[in-house]
Amino acid sequence: MDYADDEIVSRGRRRGRRPRDDGDASGDRQQAEQDPVKREALARDLIYRALGMRDHSRAELRNKLARRGFDEELTERMLDKFVAAGLIDDAAFAQRWVQSRHQFSGRGRRALAQELRTKGVGDEEASAALDTVSREDERERAVELVERKLARVEVPEDRMERDKLTQRLVGMLGRRGYHPSLALSVVLDAIREKADAQQE
Repeated sequence: MDYADDEIVSRGRRRGRRPRDDGDASGDRQQAEQDPVKREALARDLIYRALGMRDHSRAELRNKLARRGFDEELTERMLDKFVAAGLIDDAAFAQRWVQSRHQFSGRGRRALAQELRTKGVGDEEASAALDTVSREDERERAVELVERKLARVEVPEDRMERDKLTQRLVGMLGRRGYHPSLALSVVLDAIREKADAQQE
């Protein structure tokens, strides 16, 4: 491991510190275009700043470097170093993303799969991450979301109005990435239970 690799590991252990200001980024880039060492340092700093804000997939970081004009050879070389240092890990990124988005944002497996594709996560890493959310977990989260909505409304006795409520709740789950059959099952059960409770 050379000095640059040592620096990546050392600075990676200090992640979480407030990223420093970019300063005159355009001027730095112009100078770096004439100096390969400076160009590499700028690419390394950009990756650190991105990782200091939140986890990123390799593809996200590749796109950031491309938008800043770094060539493919340098980009892949720098990303390889960060992977070797354990600071870029698409499998771990995918698992953290799935757990966070499922738990805190109530996303279903379909939405999570689409989000991981958008982040450039590979099929193998995405599949392993999605497997951490079981069908039972997904149903429980859907039930929580529906019950939270129903807590603020009364289930109407009128059949047409009840159908409208059902459609709204199924649509809400659908937008969050829940399969239509699961969404309908959860909503019908929740509405029936709420209606029974109202009659007691």
